[in-house]
Amino acid sequence: MHCCMYSFSCGGNISAENRSIAMHDIDDTTEFGDIPDRFIDIPPKSYPLVITFQKFLMMLDGSIGNSYFDKFHEVRELSHGKTGILRSSALQALIRMKEINYDLFNSFYWPHFNSQLTKKLDPSAVFTEIISHIKGGLRAGEARDGKLSREDYVSLSEGRVSNLSQERRCMIYDIFLDYEKKKLVNGEFDLADLVVDLHRRLRDGSYEGEEMDFVYIDEVQDLTMRQIALFKYICRNFDEGFVFSGDTAQTIARGIDFRFQDIRYLFYKEFLLEIKSDGNDRAKDKGQQRISNIFHLNQNFRTHAGVLKLAQSVIELLYRFFPLSIDVLSPETSLIYGEAPVLLESGNDENAIITIFGNSGNIGGSMVVGFGAEQVILVRDEFAKMEISDHVGKQALVLTIVECKGLEFQDVLLYNFFGTSPLKNQWRVVYDYMKEQNLLDNTAPRSFPSFDKAKHNILCSELKQLYVAITRTRQRLWICENIEEFSRPIFDYWKKLCLVQVRKLDDSLAQAMQVASSKEEWSLRGIKLFNEGNFEMATMCFERAGDTYREKWAKAAGLRAAADRMRGSNSEMSRIVLMEAAEIYETIGRAESAATCFIELKEFQRAGMIYLEKCGDSKLEDAGDCFSLAGCWSLAADVYARGNYFSKCLSVCTNGKFFDMGLQFIQYWKQNATPAVGMAERSQELNEIEQAFLEKCALHYHELKDKRTMMKCVKAFNSMDSIRTFLRTGDYLDELMSLEEESGNYMEAATIARLKGDLRSMMKFVKAFNSMDSIRTFLRTGGYLDELMLLEDESGNFMEAATIANLKGDLIFEADMLGKAGHFKDASRLILLFVLSNSLWASGSKGWPLKKFLQKEELLTKAKMITENKSQDDVLYKSVCMEASVLTNQESSLYQMEQHLSASQRIKNLRVEIFSARKILDVHLQSEPSKYEWEQELVSDLMMHATDTITRNRCSVETLIYFWSFWKENIMNIFKYLRSLETKHGNEYKSYGEFCLDYLGVQRRENNPNTNYQLLNSDAHWLKGIDNRSLQRNGNIVSMDVPHFASAAQSYWSSEVLFVGMKVLEKLEALLKLSIRNSFSLFCQSMAVLHIFEVTKVLMESEFLDQNYHSRALQKFLASSTKHFFDYVFPLDWRKTMAENMIALRGTDLSNNLLKEILIENINRTDKLTYGQIARVVMLVFVSGKLTEELYEMIAKRFNENRPWKGFIDKLKEITGSRFGEVSLVFNLQIALEDTYRDNWRKEVDYVSPHCYVYLVERFLFLVSTCQGHFYTTKSSLVEMIICQDWNANSSICSVYSEGFHDFIARFIDQFFFNRGETSDWLMKFGLTSRDCYPLLVLRLVIMLSLVCVNSGKHFRLLSNLLGRSDISSQLPWAFCNTLRGRRNHNFVNVLAEALGTVENSLVMVNLGNDCSQILCPDAIIINMKFIQRREDVLRMLFPKNVKDTQGQVGSVKLETTSCSGSLSPDSNDIGKSALRPSCSNLAGMVDQSLKIGNQNEDGDLQKSYGHFWETFDALKSGEDGKYENATNFTSNAPQIKLKVEIFIRVIEAALTRLNQKNLCDNEGGILFADANSMLDELKQLSIALDASDQELENNISTLGELFQKLRERRPRLQPFLDCMFLQNVEVPKASVASGTQSNSNKEDENKDVESSVSKKGKKVATSASNSKKGKETNKAKENSKSKKGKKGKGGRKK
Repeated sequence: MHCCMYSFSCGGNISAENRSIAMHDIDDTTEFGDIPDRFIDIPPKSYPLVITFQKFLMMLDGSIGNSYFDKFHEVRELSHGKTGILRSSALQALIRMKEINYDLFNSFYWPHFNSQLTKKLDPSAVFTEIISHIKGGLRAGEARDGKLSREDYVSLSEGRVSNLSQERRCMIYDIFLDYEKKKLVNGEFDLADLVVDLHRRLRDGSYEGEEMDFVYIDEVQDLTMRQIALFKYICRNFDEGFVFSGDTAQTIARGIDFRFQDIRYLFYKEFLLEIKSDGNDRAKDKGQQRISNIFHLNQNFRTHAGVLKLAQSVIELLYRFFPLSIDVLSPETSLIYGEAPVLLESGNDENAIITIFGNSGNIGGSMVVGFGAEQVILVRDEFAKMEISDHVGKQALVLTIVECKGLEFQDVLLYNFFGTSPLKNQWRVVYDYMKEQNLLDNTAPRSFPSFDKAKHNILCSELKQLYVAITRTRQRLWICENIEEFSRPIFDYWKKLCLVQVRKLDDSLAQAMQVASSKEEWSLRGIKLFNEGNFEMATMCFERAGDTYREKWAKAAGLRAAADRMRGSNSEMSRIVLMEAAEIYETIGRAESAATCFIELKEFQRAGMIYLEKCGDSKLEDAGDCFSLAGCWSLAADVYARGNYFSKCLSVCTNGKFFDMGLQFIQYWKQNATPAVGMAERSQELNEIEQAFLEKCALHYHELKDKRTMMKCVKAFNSMDSIRTFLRTGDYLDELMSLEEESGNYMEAATIARLKGDLRSMMKFVKAFNSMDSIRTFLRTGGYLDELMLLEDESGNFMEAATIANLKGDLIFEADMLGKAGHFKDASRLILLFVLSNSLWASGSKGWPLKKFLQKEELLTKAKMITENKSQDDVLYKSVCMEASVLTNQESSLYQMEQHLSASQRIKNLRVEIFSARKILDVHLQSEPSKYEWEQELVSDLMMHATDTITRNRCSVETLIYFWSFWKENIMNIFKYLRSLETKHGNEYKSYGEFCLDYLGVQRRENNPNTNYQLLNSDAHWLKGIDNRSLQRNGNIVSMDVPHFASAAQSYWSSEVLFVGMKVLEKLEALLKLSIRNSFSLFCQSMAVLHIFEVTKVLMESEFLDQNYHSRALQKFLASSTKHFFDYVFPLDWRKTMAENMIALRGTDLSNNLLKEILIENINRTDKLTYGQIARVVMLVFVSGKLTEELYEMIAKRFNENRPWKGFIDKLKEITGSRFGEVSLVFNLQIALEDTYRDNWRKEVDYVSPHCYVYLVERFLFLVSTCQGHFYTTKSSLVEMIICQDWNANSSICSVYSEGFHDFIARFIDQFFFNRGETSDWLMKFGLTSRDCYPLLVLRLVIMLSLVCVNSGKHFRLLSNLLGRSDISSQLPWAFCNTLRGRRNHNFVNVLAEALGTVENSLVMVNLGNDCSQILCPDAIIINMKFIQRREDVLRMLFPKNVKDTQGQVGSVKLETTSCSGSLSPDSNDIGKSALRPSCSNLAGMVDQSLKIGNQNEDGDLQKSYGHFWETFDALKSGEDGKYENATNFTSNAPQIKLKVEIFIRVIEAALTRLNQKNLCDNEGGILFADANSMLDELKQLSIALDASDQELENNISTLGELFQKLRERRPRLQPFLDCMFLQNVEVPKASVASGTQSNSNKEDENKDVESSVSKKGKKVATSASNSKKGKETNKAKENSKSKKGKKGKGGRKK
């Protein structure tokens, strides 16, 4: 099927041979009489379909359901909402009267717009912008309403259509908005409105018409883009089914702006892109669609080359000045010969028109030759046309350029085109182009304007009009101008190109220009002009041809067109002119045209009579339409009836209230119906029309309140359904119910009674139903569940009744029915659910806690009674009783709550479990902080502790946290369940889902395939804030779908968890304040802070919680916890952190996490880190254990601006393990500390505090000390270094010369005390001058300096000076200071150990690998890292659990010894070696019966254990080759050996205790005591070492062997003493004692030499003792120490 489209005329050239060209009047439809007004049922003979674009629009409108024109009342009345095969002439006339074209826009609308806008704009340009761009452009199709917004339209100034500025576009858009409003008020439309509406309806896929295979569109440049886009709906052959033909240079039609490139873009975007998503499109099978190239028809067969070249010169100017307004094509060529276009110059300054045609207009009687039918004078506009017509009269055709478009002539005279141009002298811009093309010569003007797009924008339209004018000629073209100034630029341009010839106009030339034409030629020209709508010139042509009939026809058509133009500006004159046209039409027999004129005059009855009397039966519908519009209902009905237009006939009968007439017509049609093709369909149509009419009749009598007549009409309806519909609509329910009962339709009667609200009558009809199923269906459908439920209960259908109650949401009734049916479990569950829901969500309740309500206790009793003795399941009864107990409002003790909790866990009742936990938690939150118990140790089994505490009806911080965590974890599982609802993979959280539903008062409903959640209380507080649109209401039943329920439930639980969590935090904060106010232990305060941190982090980091509302409060709690905990971890008083509970606390993950949180908080600052922040970060790094790679990177990045500390952190990152002996680390730390100390702290906003700096120096001292083979430190310092969880003793000793490190520490301490003013200010800035703070700081510095002395052998003088200063000594503890100052002649190590004991900070000697067995210091703790590898082992050494009397220290007896070569005198450089061992004296005198004072049973056990004491140490020996032959047996027997070692530790401890009680303080007794003490240390180390795995034992076999060897070596000295103590009747062997004495005596001289060496070369010996082989030899030489003279036995000072 082919469809050829052309614009609004037949167009093209009519050959001379064609003498039978038809004339087509305005909106003449006769040529399309056999083509319907829709693309449906088109006769095959009509193909190829050749139609105008207007006809195409009408057909498209008729193919997509309701017509666009039904929006107009008169049109809708005539069409009755249906689009027939053909619209009647009357209907088309009405439609045409509603259409706005340019003429009507210009004459009627334009004058009413804002004059401030219109005076600056051209109406034609504005109309073009509205039709082609705002409503018809490419981008308009993207807008939802098919119209560009102001913003989008104004933005077009930036594109190719940029001739208009943004300001002008804003003005045009204002006019457009005003135009749209006025148009709407007037009930009119323009073509763009129809196109927009067609697109809207066609997008919905409502096209019902036939599909075309090929479409050809001619004169496509006269269409907008949106108009062209309509063709895609009727033809899907996008590959080869479209041909667009036109000339963009001729786009001078008003309202049109066109370019072929735009069509290509449109075709790609709206044709090809759509086909890709069209799965059923057959064009897909043709492969990849593509956009065809533009084919230029450049061979011209009409015009000769001279004219074409001149036209091309105009095109070149368009290319130059407006390249985007025209398609670039190759020049046209022609083989026709013709003379070059002529520029006429008048020789005597006479008007050229007068020269050619004279000055007489019409020359009376006979007419001069003038121009013929194939010649024309072209002028710019109507004004020029009238002026020329006055001169030439009927001697020549005079047309405007717009009028001549589509026509062609043999000769054309273009007259005064430039003289009337609005550009005037702006045509000089052509010289600018000539200059570019090197076409200027000396005769050209020197100055001319350059092209400016804004200034010369009208030039585009002028050039296109010039092009159209030039191309209208086939042969001769004359161009004549009156004003040379305006035309000279373009004439010079043409002359330079040699495209024109210049001729003087004289009489001979004028005579040669005139060509006579025959009457036939004039007649043919008249027909062409008529069909182009140029009726004035057509009238003249017919007059010249002597064709009177056509002359009158053309005159009438011209009058009708003139009236149309005047319709807006002068309505009265328009009526007069139109009436004259109608009369002329009537006189020449153009009845249809006359009738159309009368319709436009709204003389509908006269128009109807013309159709009826002069047009025959084919126009009966038009006649009826006119009579209908005139209100002549009876006449219209009769005419419609004659034409068998049933619907319209009965419609006018209804309008005229001629119902009896209508019934007669119906009866007549039925009686005279004859069988014929399509008669069945016609009969069906008649039945429908009859029914509609009867309904209208009945409605009419209903309005008259004539019920009797109405019912008579109703009973004539053709079906019971229609009767029901009518009576129901009219609310005649009583009448309908009676009819239904008479017919035995009880269900229908019941339905009506239901509609009436007559419940009694309804139930009467319902009980008459023939089955219970039908009763159920009816009552369910009507929502009469109460009635149905009672019927089911009466009938004994308890489960059915329960089901109905379930649908109603009546839980109690449902429970009753389930109980009757024997479903006790479900019945009790529903009662408990009802109680729970009302306890939580009754009116005014916001949820927890449970509230009282009427009948609550009664219902709980009922739930228990249902299951009591009625179920074999005893667990069920217990469970129900337990739930009832939890739900009751009776007060319970903590003990009872805990019992419920334990029982619920046993029987797996989650509801009771969560409620019990919440109640216990509430008691905690309501209890006063002073009522809480405080634990002094870490609780290892929190659940057991909680159970025990709650059982005693007590609360503690730990139980608060336990039950918060317990309750919170259950709620987190509810969140997981809610998250799983969408995925339907939440079976593992099913029980939590059931709890959630019960708690919120929700019942899950499975409605395949969907699930929804029914709300027991739609006003529950947890639903507050929920959008009501998310609730589904069905009567009293309110439900939610899955997503909305999950969202609402998550929101509630989030707020609930946050609410409870904030209460927990507030309680913890109150507990913390209480602990601080009452000076509770640091452990208690720290635990409170840790729990605050723990709860806060849980609330802040949970993925399920919405923290926005509480974020500020949570940040406050977090900041509080970090601030407090930092102070607790780094107190000035080390004793606070030395408690074992604090050490245990510091080893927890929670503590470590909080420390890292503080660390991150300090480095997550946006500004540059201060020294204070850096110091705090480093302190935290020391105690935080192993940091992640990411955290190290963060610290290093933030330290970038401080290179010393950056270097330290980088080095620290490289090191793992204990960090012992890392010289490079120590070196970097010293540099950083020195840099910090040198900084001007007064200028720093946040400088490092003295406390923090001292702490860092202490850590520095410790690290320096680890670079030696063995070193001395304090118990607190060692604990601080090993307390982190990842500590281990893997380290390698790197012997270094550490003098510089120790000197740095000494200098710092010296300057701290020396620069009193500076130090005072520094201390004052950080508040450390108080009585409590400053003494502690002084004590730490003095201890640090003492450790420097003992480890380096230097700086004793500095220490002595400081102790001698009263301002310093007064700040020190008296016992500490007195001990240090009072023992000037004693061994300094022992003195320091004793002094540190007075401040509860024991001295510790750490052995990293050297043999230190000869070093004795009873008051010091000795840690041998060779045997101890784990943090726990070191802590066990530092805090032994099983020593009763020593309170954490080994060897509490203080020795009064005179064997000390090192002293505190300034002259002494002794490094403080421990006292050398004395020789053993007569043990028989030392150990007597008085020592045996222990418990007899204990003595018996110890004596028995001692029997195998010494032989146990033979378990591991090496052979001559150094290998341990019994290593395998040793490993397997290690557990048994460890048991024996533990017993032996008790043996030695007992011995030491008895020695201590005896107060043996002489020299030999002290040495014996020290020996036993050392053995005790070795036994403890052995016990720890034996805890290792088999593999570790095998790896450390040699180390263990050495330890066993040392124990065996102690046997000669200690066995006699121990035998006397633990073996009855055993005397001390004298030989053994003598041998020991002699051994020591023989070495006395050697020891003297050694002491002398130590005294003279203190510093040197100190270095070599720890770093060289010589040091080891020195230690061996001191194995037996000499004793100075003094008393033996019990002499000496007591302590």
